[in-house]
Amino acid sequence: MAEKNETLERLLTALAEIESAAQSNVDRSRQLQDRAANLRKRLNAGDDLVALVEAEEQPRMVELLSANLTVLETAGAEFRAAEALALRSEGLTIEAIANLFGVTRQRISALLKQQAAIQR
Repeated sequence: MAEKNETLERLLTALAEIESAAQSNVDRSRQLQDRAANLRKRLNAGDDLVALVEAEEQPRMVELLSANLTVLETAGAEFRAAEALALRSEGLTIEAIANLFGVTRQRISALLKQQAAIQR
């Protein structure tokens, strides 16, 4: 029972991290939309790309894009692991979890083995 509670707590923490990651990505995405529209407008007006990029506020657009990907990848990996463990602790088979996740049974098996090794 304690292991099931720990598994649920891990899943709840991962869900909170997904919420936080999504919100930070929304904020960065709004910045990206504004900056992309402005850059497009300035380029259409004939402004020099090099000068525009050099004058761009930090973090630059490419860094914002990278941050969005990294944040979601990190939070998503923890969520996948936590959810797979929680589903397994609820009695789902590896094959059923694989079907829910849209991956192979081997991928879920490897994920669960990796998580078991980490917990040791």
